[in-house]
Amino acid sequence: MTASDPGGPVEDRTPGALPVVEVFGPTLQGEGRTIGRKVLFVRLAGCDWSCSWCDTGYAWRPGEMAPVERLAPAAIRARLQGLDASCRAVTLTGGNPVLHDCGPLVALLHAGGFWVHVETQGSRAPAWLSTVDSITVSPKGPSAGMPPDWAALAATLAAARFPELKVVVFDADDYAYAQEVHRRHPTVPLCLQVGNRVGGDDASTLLERLRWLADRALSDGGMQDVRVLPQLHVLLWGNRRGV
Repeated sequence: MTASDPGGPVEDRTPGALPVVEVFGPTLQGEGRTIGRKVLFVRLAGCDWSCSWCDTGYAWRPGEMAPVERLAPAAIRARLQGLDASCRAVTLTGGNPVLHDCGPLVALLHAGGFWVHVETQGSRAPAWLSTVDSITVSPKGPSAGMPPDWAALAATLAAARFPELKVVVFDADDYAYAQEVHRRHPTVPLCLQVGNRVGGDDASTLLERLRWLADRALSDGGMQDVRVLPQLHVLLWGNRRGV
């Protein structure tokens, strides 16, 4: 199985069925400019990147893959409504959800009154991205071990109606990368998120790194309009699934 192969058991061959790792919530959005918002999550399997510090390896990494269900859009919407019928905010994440044709799911969710958010690293720009309400594009810095693809990033931002950028920062090299991202796309809102190594960083380590990042951004005249953020869900509940 490759990183882009969802793998796992197949349960539904309905046209348009998607490989689902988990549907969970309601919880609080832990990242980006909608941080703190009550939201439901759909996590899809498969990724076209292999970041060294990925905190959701169970969605794509061979040997760590969680069971995968293939669910039609109607089944996904029904599961979301079963979790909390009053919550009308949904985040599609992964892995990398843009590997799949989520257009029918987005249309069905919109028909049901849902606000739809997508999280992706900016490697691909399918046409259906233009139909979502909000997108967080998170290109990866040097600490991830993935080379930058500036053309793919630009195409993804161009395809989205209301994009934001989010760069995970572990160290000075990642910060310099975030500066370059901001230089290339100065009109797109940018969040700097403190890096988190699952199994290696506790809350005190993350807060210390967050203070370092905050001080760095506050002293940087070119980054005064960015937002410096933690992973809120990690500080509240730790590195576990379903939050």
